[in-house]
Order: sequence, then C-alpha cells, then structure tokens
Amino acid sequence: MIWFAVKDVYKTVQPFVFILWLAGLAPYSSGGHQTLKTFRRCYEFLYFLLYLCLYSYALYMNLFVQNTSYLYTSIIVERLECMYGFFQYVSIVFSIACGWALNQRISMIMRMMHEFDLHLGCFGIPIDHRRWHFYVTMLAVGTFISFTSLLTVYVSYMVKSTSQVMPALSNIIPASLFAMCFLLQCGQFIVFLLVIEARFSRLNKTFRMYFPTSPSAIGGRNEFAICSEKEQINVLKQIKILHDKLNDVVELVNYCFSVQITFCVGLCFVIGVVCSFGLFRAFIYRNELFYMGVLNFVWYMYYLFFVLFFIAVGSKIAREGKRIGVLVHKAINCSTSEIVIRELNLFSQQLLHRSPVITCGLFVYDWTLWYTMIGATATYLIILIQFDVSFPNLVNVNATGAYRHST
Repeated sequence: MIWFAVKDVYKTVQPFVFILWLAGLAPYSSGGHQTLKTFRRCYEFLYFLLYLCLYSYALYMNLFVQNTSYLYTSIIVERLECMYGFFQYVSIVFSIACGWALNQRISMIMRMMHEFDLHLGCFGIPIDHRRWHFYVTMLAVGTFISFTSLLTVYVSYMVKSTSQVMPALSNIIPASLFAMCFLLQCGQFIVFLLVIEARFSRLNKTFRMYFPTSPSAIGGRNEFAICSEKEQINVLKQIKILHDKLNDVVELVNYCFSVQITFCVGLCFVIGVVCSFGLFRAFIYRNELFYMGVLNFVWYMYYLFFVLFFIAVGSKIAREGKRIGVLVHKAINCSTSEIVIRELNLFSQQLLHRSPVITCGLFVYDWTLWYTMIGATATYLIILIQFDVSFPNLVNVNATGAYRHST
C-alpha cells in the first residue's frame, strides 16, 4: 500500500492536496521539486481563472436560475439561504485567490517542516510519515464518503417531500459544490494543524529523552538517553532551534489560512442560526417540510464537526506548546549542572516569548471560540423567533403563496 513508502511530509499531505486541486482550492504544488517559475505562474493563473468562472456560474445558477422557494415555509429562511450561498461563493473565491497569491509561502511551510523532520531525525524520535499519511488519506476518504452519503439522503427526502416539483441537477450541483468546498477548506486547515501538532509532540518526547523530568528518574537510563553535560547542552541548542522553526511554521500557517478559516467559521455560524431557526419552525408547525428542517439541522451538525475538529487540534497545539515549558521547569528542578540549568532558563524565556497559538488576529481558535459561537447563535435565534412570532401573516402567507406558485 502506498503509505508504507511515504518518507517525507510532501507525501504525507498529498492525498488531501490532490482533492483540493480537483476542487480548485490548491493552485500550488505540495511537491519538493521546482518547475520553471514563469511556466508555473502561468499555469496557476489559468487554473485560478478556470475555477473562478466555474464557481461564478454556479452562483448564478444558485441565485438567479433555480427555483427553491418550495423548499421553505419562511421568507426569512429563504433570504438567509440566499445570503449564505453568496457568502459561500465569496469564501471560495477568496480561498482560491489566497492560494494563488500565497503559493510560495505555502510551499515554504512544507519545506520548513521537511527540514525540521531531517534535523529531528538526526538525534530525536523521527516522524512516522506512513502513519500520518494514512490518517490524512482516511480524512480525505471519510470526508468524501460522508458528504456523498448525507447528500444522497438529503436529495432522497427532498424528492419525497416535494413530489410536485422534481429538483433538477441544476438545483443540486451548485449547492453541493459550495458545500463540498466548505468542507475541503476546513479539511485543508485540519491537515496542516495535524502535521504541526505531531511535530510539537515529537519534540516534547525528544526533550524527555535527554533530560530527567522527575526526581526518581535522576541517574536512570530509561528516562533519558544522554547524561553527559556537554551532550545535553548540544542537544538543548538543537531543540531550541527546532522549536523556533516550528513556531515560524505556525505563524506562516496563521498568515496563509486563518482568514479563509475565519470565513468558514462565520459561515458555520450563519448556518447554525438558519438551521436552528428552521428546526424550531419544523417542530412548531409540523408541516409537510418537517423532515427537511431536521435534515438541514443535521447538515449544520455535520459542518460543525469539521469546525470543532480544527478547534480541537488548535487547542492541542497550544497545550503541547505549554507542556514543553512544564518539562523544562521540571528538568531545571532535577538537574545538578549549573551550565545546563542556565541553558534551560534561557530556553524557558524563549518559550515565554514564543509559544504556538493558532489565531487569525481577531480571536484564537480554541474552545473559547466554540463557547462564543454557541452564545451568539442562541442570541440571534431568539431574535429570529421574535420576528417570526411578531409577523406571522407576512411569513406564512408569502411562503404559502410561493409554494403554490412553484407547484
């Protein structure tokens, strides 16, 4: 199997990058080789224009050609769905444009991680590229299978509940493209965060190999591999350099992807408000589109899973960054060499000033963001419910008229 021959980070991320390339979200190369610069830039620009035209046409079909009024019993939900589709398009185009404009920086991320792996393998625990290639492959395959399965169920119920109007492919394909691109943008961010988290974890384990972290381990060969003062200092200098390089990778990832992911978080928030409001109406009115409201909420939970995934990985990276600080102070308490203690104190100051944080500048991608999204969703849901209750005639009569017109 292919993952048993994986030897570097380029091959690790290749399965997901290939899917991104098919969807138009990867106008860059993940390989370590460099082609002719002029030819590569022309190819990337043509690639960008091709998918820009494709998604622009999909937006036109979604907003101006297809008729989806029969799917909603509320004008509020219908208008919010149109706004959501437009912002999805903006998010996709922005992601493709950023990939084209920042392709050299993205390639630099891969190159820096490859150099990190080479240096870490010389004295520490090497990265298991085969295992992470398998995980990335499973993420890509799982995303495609789960999306296809959920889309099949959704379309089946849509056909069953709206038998008067048979949805055409022009109704299904544009929305499906936008939804899949949303998942792929989240998946791209998740892949980069996973490979970064694996390297922070390996760096922490390498530190534990060379420095005792508990009083009972002093003098024990099982806790650390090198006891000589000179060797510990040399290894510590290498660890400090590698930790600094890994923080540079984190900053590059924040620079290249955080804005696109901010769009995805905002879209997920909009989906949460719309689908929660649709679920409320489904349970209150119990009309013929009850299951459609439930399925829309299932879609929201599916999207939310990907957002929670990269929030969890981002939080884990921050924890790994703090864990090495704890290990350093434990090593200070257990060390008897003044020179080693002085170097560890310098490393502690470096960790104080440079710790890994996944952020877009406005907020940090951690569990605090998740709690904020829940509170904001509840607030806007209450506002929409109040509008729905205050103007029942406007909402229900217009929606009923739209439904009868479509039939």
